Amino acid sequence: MGADTAGGTRLPLPREVWVLAVVGFLIAIGFGVMSPVLPVYARTFGVSSFLIGLVVSSLSILRLITMPVCSRLLRRIGPRELAIAGNLLVAATTLGIGVSNSYWGILAWRGLSGFGSALYGVSSMALLFAAVPPPLRGRANAISGGGFVLGGMAGPALGGLIAAISIRAPFFFYTVTLCGAAVALVVLLPRTPVEERTVWRDVTVGLREVVRDRRFRAVVMMSFASGWQSDGVRALLVPLFVVEVAHRSTVWAGIAFAVAAVAQAACLPLTGWGTDRLGRRFMMVAGGTVVVLASGGLAWTRSYGVLVVILCIYAISAQAAYSASQALLADTVPVSTPAGLAAFQMAGDIGRIVGPLVAGAILDVASMTWAWGAGIVFFVVALALTWRTPAGVRPPVGA
Repeated sequence: MGADTAGGTRLPLPREVWVLAVVGFLIAIGFGVMSPVLPVYARTFGVSSFLIGLVVSSLSILRLITMPVCSRLLRRIGPRELAIAGNLLVAATTLGIGVSNSYWGILAWRGLSGFGSALYGVSSMALLFAAVPPPLRGRANAISGGGFVLGGMAGPALGGLIAAISIRAPFFFYTVTLCGAAVALVVLLPRTPVEERTVWRDVTVGLREVVRDRRFRAVVMMSFASGWQSDGVRALLVPLFVVEVAHRSTVWAGIAFAVAAVAQAACLPLTGWGTDRLGRRFMMVAGGTVVVLASGGLAWTRSYGVLVVILCIYAISAQAAYSASQALLADTVPVSTPAGLAAFQMAGDIGRIVGPLVAGAILDVASMTWAWGAGIVFFVVALALTWRTPAGVRPPVGA
């Protein structure tokens, strides 16, 4: 009998998986339209590049700071209701950015968006983990994450057309897609039952006990390494390589990322299947190992064509490792311990914030090869911790 069957019948994916995929698409397409315009919009107020960078980073900073608060709210309110509130808060703050008449207004509204993003991030993960049984978690993570991937592919292409209307228009568009995401959650997901809210409030396993589990330490390290290298350093160094080494325009950097995103989206069903059938540990080790090798290739190549090929390999393997780590997190952390989910996301946020800063500092005094190196070290540590985790699906902590 396969891992995804029961009594010879194939188990269907719960409704929450498909709803979160739709919501993820709406969020990602709006963010993809708005994000490239934000630095240009901030520049219209005549501020320095440092202050523009502060606007870009403020969401991640506030998201990191408010994540512990979100875990406590999750226990009191419930995941569905908190996910709706998070989307509406980001919608309101994005509208505030669009109508702002000063730089400091943009900075304040952008920072508050980080709180809304944290609310949705921890609650959507809790929704998914609570709804999906262990044999389906790999494919569930792949499908729900696929909504973000597809939205992220479509957003930047649509953004140029919308920005041509007005530089403020992308913010209004993102506001609409976020409201649509909130409506989808209201209409398509039932209200959290009272008895389920009681389960969320009844915290029987503390974060300290969860941290003692080898699986949890491995997934937190994988989250940190992925945030550092995949979301932070890669986003910084690839455009610089295209312009300064390959001597091409920034358009070609966008093309490289788009091709990699298509490859990643095409392989999502395969990586989800592998997580469920071959095991979390296998996919984390295999995916993370290829990420290390691909990072080395990105560090040493001087060819744009080779860069695109390696970037595709990197995107597929990074998705495999991260999706498997989320499935292992769901296996490890009880649904009544949202602090564990928050810790996982906080580790990724720290990597996203610190990684580009360290890589940029290294690049100022050394080469791009060395700038890639720190992230490789963190992935190696994550792989070592993963290798020490038990094989197969084990009960969560405290079960």
